[in-house]
Amino acid sequence: SDRMLHRGSVRMRGHRLAVGGLVGAGPAGGAAGSARSARPRRRGSSATRCSCGRHDESDGNRQLPWSLGHKFSSGASGLALATMVAFSAPDALAEATRQDTSVVETQTTTISEEIKGPASVVKDCRTDSPDLQTVYWVSSRSVGQNPTLYAIDKDGKIIGDEYQVQTRNVGQEEIVFVHRQRKGKKEDFIVLADTSNKFKNRDQLAIYEIAPSVPTAADDQRTKVDVEREIDFEFPTAAQEDPRSEKSSSYTIPVGPTPKVSIQYPQEDYDTAAIIVIDDTLWAFSKRSLGSSTALYRLPVDTISPYVREKDDKTTHTLEFVQEFGSGAPACGADVSTDGTRLALLTRETIFLFDLTVPEAKLNPISSLIGRIPVPKSAGLPVGITWDDKQTMILLTDANELTRIRLGA
Repeated sequence: SDRMLHRGSVRMRGHRLAVGGLVGAGPAGGAAGSARSARPRRRGSSATRCSCGRHDESDGNRQLPWSLGHKFSSGASGLALATMVAFSAPDALAEATRQDTSVVETQTTTISEEIKGPASVVKDCRTDSPDLQTVYWVSSRSVGQNPTLYAIDKDGKIIGDEYQVQTRNVGQEEIVFVHRQRKGKKEDFIVLADTSNKFKNRDQLAIYEIAPSVPTAADDQRTKVDVEREIDFEFPTAAQEDPRSEKSSSYTIPVGPTPKVSIQYPQEDYDTAAIIVIDDTLWAFSKRSLGSSTALYRLPVDTISPYVREKDDKTTHTLEFVQEFGSGAPACGADVSTDGTRLALLTRETIFLFDLTVPEAKLNPISSLIGRIPVPKSAGLPVGITWDDKQTMILLTDANELTRIRLGA
């Protein structure tokens, strides 16, 4: 059977969501985690880590059926949904199948101080073997500069020198490593998310696909890494005002009060620091400054791979809203386990675990919540997460700390 490994991070453009319709049930079918279609209003311009998953080549280019934008028949219905989504909390989400997600052990180490402003971490799945030196990639927050990556070992020591990606980005966030067999060929590459949009002034965001070689200690000089493919994207734009709603110059007889009802989601989606890749689909979680919830989006691109023929795609793709999730704090990282069965979503306070083996996960990776783990206390804020094996996660903080979290099962 084919296997896929992914991990990474992404960002998006600013907008305000307008509650306009119901998309599906919330996480694990809980009413409080209900999903809804999004009609965002633009506020400005605008991974997974090492994860093993099943990859069916026969449906690699299959378009997923999405039913977005169904309108409610009344303003009252929209208001009820807006209230339900805005104030839903993680505790209200039903957990269909509880798994043993208890923490058995945690261990913290410090990575090299040469890495300034770490933004994300991902395991190089090519080194996922007992007879090889395990390698992890760490990205730094490059603002208006070339994205810089560092390869480190399990003790946090830098392997070789820095890797400089040959493009100027606006703000580096998460990274994803993809390791798989596709159409009979082996693919290994990294997805970089140029998605930082803290000031809400970006019209579009981007991801870059690169294919660096396995780092070694012999790489004692700065290595330049070319971008194999760039994909631009944005959050959905606001729905246009119906011109028929404009006031007419002719006089009309008043028949009673007709106040205009405009229901808008109180949060804004313009930024992302958490992405995953499952098969050929990239999923992004919005990052909100208020942090009460996150929204899951799907990038409507047939294939995430630098080896496709259509590399010069100049299209700016609009993300497709999937579901709202009451995360309780800003989402800052995500990753799929090495066996492809679980998704870890990292926030400032909690690590949420989702079951990817249920049929619903094909269309919605956060459809089945199975557990939650408090983020271990540290000197810094969490910025990234990756799976080391199917039971161990690695948490990165902005204080250059790596914490291994081993689960019971």
